[in-house]
Amino acid sequence: MACIRGEARDAARRLTPDSDDWGRILDVRVLNPDGTAQPTAVAGKYAIVDEALRFTPSFQFDPGRQYQVRYYGTAGSQGAAVLEKTVSRRAAPPSPPTFVTHVYPSGGVVPENQLRMYLHFSAPMGRRGGVEHIKLLDEQGKEVPDPFLPLDAEFWNTDRTRYTVFFDPGRQKRGILPNRQMGPSLVEGRTYTLVVDRAWIDGNGNPLGESFTRKFRVGPPHLGALEYAKWQVKTPPEGTRAPLVVEFPSPLDHGLLQRAMGVRRDGQPVVGEVSVDAHETRWSMTPSEAWKPGRYELVALSILEDLAGNRIGRAFEIVSFERADKASEPDVTRIPFSLAGAVDPGARRSTGQ
Repeated sequence: MACIRGEARDAARRLTPDSDDWGRILDVRVLNPDGTAQPTAVAGKYAIVDEALRFTPSFQFDPGRQYQVRYYGTAGSQGAAVLEKTVSRRAAPPSPPTFVTHVYPSGGVVPENQLRMYLHFSAPMGRRGGVEHIKLLDEQGKEVPDPFLPLDAEFWNTDRTRYTVFFDPGRQKRGILPNRQMGPSLVEGRTYTLVVDRAWIDGNGNPLGESFTRKFRVGPPHLGALEYAKWQVKTPPEGTRAPLVVEFPSPLDHGLLQRAMGVRRDGQPVVGEVSVDAHETRWSMTPSEAWKPGRYELVALSILEDLAGNRIGRAFEIVSFERADKASEPDVTRIPFSLAGAVDPGARRSTGQ
């Protein structure tokens, strides 16, 4: 909004509210970066309010943008401007830059048949995916050709702060055509660098605060099914809010660990805070209330995987999907435990919830 007092009211009173001649008395134009004004005036409404000529733009002035205001008085726009000013709205404080905060798996070694990585950001990102902004470099700094799934689908979590990078499973799974023609994306014994380009746009339309790099080494492939019998379950004392801790012999998928494991008491879910640490080899749950007497079970859903996509009772490296015995894969694996500190050795696998 722009206002001019004084003789403005005398010049303006000659005009009706819908007159096209208001701009001859007062006009407002956007200033270019070089200081010149746009050829077309800003559209808006004129009115006399409290002895002042008031201009209200059809759309709000942009914060931080400069505008030229010219008042011509009774001479109208045929004469020189009686008053000329540059006005602007205070610019909104700049949003802090967005950074890559974490990459999972967090350990320095991944299996040769690694399936996915998770990129976590400090703030919500834009709607575009990241395939064009992510590269994999070999030990000589050369870009590995087409290591990731060539799709730019919505691989985001709900608030767009986590993006899932999928290695092309056709190259990671042995014996199928892409693997035979191009070889695996990762080779055991070699070191690679994941590069996230700064040009990736965040939710505010700004590039990342800086590019991100992460080096990791490739170990042997993980080829066997998950063996829950090798998990170490450390049980808490009754009457406390000490965490239940489960340790794995090798890392599991970070994203799936957050939602594929839980605890039940007498058949009902136990509410608590889940934590994953030790490079994804440890899962813990701290209950919202103290542990009570009852029959407890650690519950693992069938979607739980290790870094190579192996599940409980089923390895990812199955030669033929048609030959896979899908009926042998449980919906839920339940591991009973006691708060007395001893784990019930009679862990059982069953279907259903």
